Amino acid sequence: MNDIEKGLIARHARLHLHNANEAETRKKLIDRILEDVLGWTDDDISYEERVSEDGATTYADYIIRTANTSFLIEAKRVGASFSSIPQSKKLKLSGQIMKDDIGQAILQARDYCRKMSIPFAVVTNGAIWLIFPAVRTDQVSFAESNVIVFDSLERALGEEIGHFKSLLSRDGVIDGNLAIELLGRNIDQIEERRLNCFFKGNSTKLPNPIYPLIENAVLTAFSDSIVEADTELLEKCYVKNPDRTKFDNRIQMHLKKSESLFATQPKRPMRKKDSAALSDSLNSALSSSRPLAILILGTVGTGKTTFLQYTRKVTAGKFFEKSNDKAYPHWIDIDFRDFSKNESPISFLYKCLFEYLKKDDFFKEYNRSIRSAYRDEIESLKTGPMFLVAKNQDEFDKKISELIMADYTNIEPYVDKLLAYGTRKSPIFLVIDNVDQFEDESVQSNIFSDAIALASRLNLNLIMAMRESTYVNHRNSPTFNAFDFDPLHIEPPEIPAVLSRRFFMAGKLLSNISGEFKALNGANFKVSDLSVFIEIVRSSVLGTEVGSRIDVLSNHDVRLALRMTREFLARGYTDPAKALNTYQRDGRYTLPRQEAFRSILLGNQSVYSEKYSVIGNPLDSRLGRSNGELLRLFVLSALVKLNSENGSNFLDAPTIRDRLNSIGYSETDTLDVLSDLCELRFIHTSSHGKASLASSYYPSRLGGHIVRNLLGDFTFVENIMMDTFISDKTVWDKLKDISQAITEERNVVEKIKLRVNRTRAFYEFMESQYEPILSEASKRGLESIWLGNPLKEMRHALEENLNAAISSAEKNYGK
Repeated sequence: MNDIEKGLIARHARLHLHNANEAETRKKLIDRILEDVLGWTDDDISYEERVSEDGATTYADYIIRTANTSFLIEAKRVGASFSSIPQSKKLKLSGQIMKDDIGQAILQARDYCRKMSIPFAVVTNGAIWLIFPAVRTDQVSFAESNVIVFDSLERALGEEIGHFKSLLSRDGVIDGNLAIELLGRNIDQIEERRLNCFFKGNSTKLPNPIYPLIENAVLTAFSDSIVEADTELLEKCYVKNPDRTKFDNRIQMHLKKSESLFATQPKRPMRKKDSAALSDSLNSALSSSRPLAILILGTVGTGKTTFLQYTRKVTAGKFFEKSNDKAYPHWIDIDFRDFSKNESPISFLYKCLFEYLKKDDFFKEYNRSIRSAYRDEIESLKTGPMFLVAKNQDEFDKKISELIMADYTNIEPYVDKLLAYGTRKSPIFLVIDNVDQFEDESVQSNIFSDAIALASRLNLNLIMAMRESTYVNHRNSPTFNAFDFDPLHIEPPEIPAVLSRRFFMAGKLLSNISGEFKALNGANFKVSDLSVFIEIVRSSVLGTEVGSRIDVLSNHDVRLALRMTREFLARGYTDPAKALNTYQRDGRYTLPRQEAFRSILLGNQSVYSEKYSVIGNPLDSRLGRSNGELLRLFVLSALVKLNSENGSNFLDAPTIRDRLNSIGYSETDTLDVLSDLCELRFIHTSSHGKASLASSYYPSRLGGHIVRNLLGDFTFVENIMMDTFISDKTVWDKLKDISQAITEERNVVEKIKLRVNRTRAFYEFMESQYEPILSEASKRGLESIWLGNPLKEMRHALEENLNAAISSAEKNYGK
């Protein structure tokens, strides 16, 4: 027991001796316990807050409140008779404890809490502390709930102080200890109040009826990787220029990049001056006595695999040309997408190398490589153990064949001998790709160590492609420290340029191919040239709002941009007959923007779900607590605002943690939210690594558009609403009723009006939910970046969007 706690116990004895009144008990004892022992601040404590009850006005003694939780304290004067207190530490809120004066105090505190929607209550006379749940949402009655009893101040500040502080201290309450002890959980979102659990959208909606005719071409042209394409198409589809946009005018935001991973800037092959960096390195291997070790680094979806194959087939195509009369360089791809964790990395490496040797023109022929690879061993056997057999050439050849076949069957010795020989004749490049397919760092580490050891032992040139974040996780390992890698940094290409070339490829594949599909009216519709539909889609995407959305939502991830375009082609439009007829008549047609955006958000689902969508939900933090539901948006908005005020700044995790803690959120909450925001690509770490409390953060372009554009978009808000928890029962019932009316309404204009009304009701509710967080931030003097309400700021833009939707419906379908 420290001096503060000893002093409070002595003070209680004096107050009790002089029969102090309630005001004196509060000021001299309870206030000091709350602040000096339990760590609550003036900003956390509200005194004598007004409570209206049956037309009369009363006042709650204390309300301890943060943005995340709250509890009420009903204080009595020191020495007030709590004669019915039993000896039990925990008991039900029924029976003897609910009688006499203590029962009245408990009921009074409970009723105050219910009127003010405060979940927990404390009744105390400064010495005895009774802690209980006042408002429950889990169907457990008040009488069946437990009260925790500290029956004396000596016990609360003495032998049981650890338990006392874990329940009522600021840190303990923020960490959820009070909720877990009283309710058995630290979440309050018990009921399933997400609209997508009750309304599944139009599950009978047909895909684009023309899609089966163009599917093969679309899958080929918009594949995540075009490595299987022939050299001519690969060259035409490859984008050499990086996206070097530094400022997004639409959202007035600087587009930052993570900090450099190396002391000196690595070469950037996407830029003109470094465009031949890898092919130059390959050529240097011809004269180098030391094998090359090259790292190809880039973020997710930047096209590392495509860059490697472009280098192999185009830039360095002549270097790897095969020859019938001499040895030639070898490029051996090892793609770990085909790897199973059930096998060891070294076995997989040998299996892939073995397959290459079996098929390659040089290595598969006995007279070109196999005989020479075994020459030293054959000579040694001939003059040694097999000297007697060697006199019979046929018998000796048979024994050598058996020896080679034994190695061939065992794979590893055969591979070792052939590659060891091959490297003496010409450079061999072992190209390791897609190691990041496995998030398990121990698996990645084993792959790296096995690949490096194999390359080193067999004198192979090693090229390894990986995400920057993967390199960050392993760069200080002994495996990487022992090998001197030359890094090449692959920057993301311009997404519109990638899509333009892929549309070109799809058009080429479908040129002059005819087909027939069933239109919406049931008639068969014939198309003489399917590439015309690709042209319609191309003109509806490139240089339009749809193309801009794909660019922003992909966030430099080419793979994701291609996936969104495939989804759009498959499900983004259901009336291609109308598009083709209009195009034939007018020479142009633009597909509806809203349908395209909705198809991108939904993917292959009939209703939005964050789990399956390419875009996360900024309005639901998935913490399981309604008071923390908008924490994602709160943090994201601050980062975007900081970027606008000072485009060069990162915000470090300790600062974010301290600001959130000051308004009532735990360190765990902070890390969960930061991890989710990074996973959803709304923000990035400056170090390229995973989210941690040691990282610094900055907003992505996507994060900026969420805050300053998409929150004002009808399609976006309406869809993410379907997967947002609605904590208020009245609002929930209203949204459900409107949703049911929408499913039953046949008139297109009236249906649009209902959808607009539902979106308004949802947005107004989320805007009101943001206010308590903002209020606490303002009360505690947080910096200006934390003091905006992005929902309120985007309200005008949303209203314009909603009114435009109604006007468009009335124009097209009549009032």
